[in-house]
Amino acid sequence: MQSLFQSFEKHAVRYLLIRGQAAILYGASTFSEDVDVWLDPAAANVARFLRALAAVEATAYKLSPPMTRRNVNLGHGFHFLVPDAGGAIYLDVMPRPPRVGAFAASYRRQRVMETPMGRLSVVGIEDLVELKKTRRLADYDVITNLVAICVGKEPRPSRVLLKWAARNAFRASDRLAYLRLLGRRRSASACHAELLRELSRLQRRDTSHWSIVTEDLRRLGARGGLLAPGTPVRELFAG
Repeated sequence: MQSLFQSFEKHAVRYLLIRGQAAILYGASTFSEDVDVWLDPAAANVARFLRALAAVEATAYKLSPPMTRRNVNLGHGFHFLVPDAGGAIYLDVMPRPPRVGAFAASYRRQRVMETPMGRLSVVGIEDLVELKKTRRLADYDVITNLVAICVGKEPRPSRVLLKWAARNAFRASDRLAYLRLLGRRRSASACHAELLRELSRLQRRDTSHWSIVTEDLRRLGARGGLLAPGTPVRELFAG
């Protein structure tokens, strides 16, 4: 994995590590099979990214469209396999992920971390919390852990932080604790019912977002518009 991020650095790729690996680095999760990155969608950066992948002999993976301007702007994900001494790395790339704003704003909020994989650009916790609001229930436990890490770093958490924590804690016990610190009382049963409603809403929103992308992916596949699995990245661009 180190060679992949070294290639990103060599080719001046602007990216943010997101999802599972980012949560691991923050200490909110213990396992992730894939590497997920949010890529600056600027055309020049996408070209640098493809060159960086070509340098490490990456190949296209299943259900991946070409990284055209049209596909990037629509919000498609792009999937690659990167050779590694410990086995192939599954790399998932999102130039325009849902629930967060422009890349530039999140890039300014990044944390640069020294890791065994090298010096990595990692998405900030608040942006990671939004990115993790998916259909997968397990992500909400990770979100709650991220919130606890944020609050735990502050000897005297501000009311602004506590309000954010209460909104983004998806375990009833955690939410009730933050509400108590804010001087608000709520029964456990009311809090549990509130969380169920919120989870349902967030899952529907995520499903709605990806249904548009999935339908476009289906149309691309029907007319042969997807990359053949195993296609070397070096064949995907000229020069």
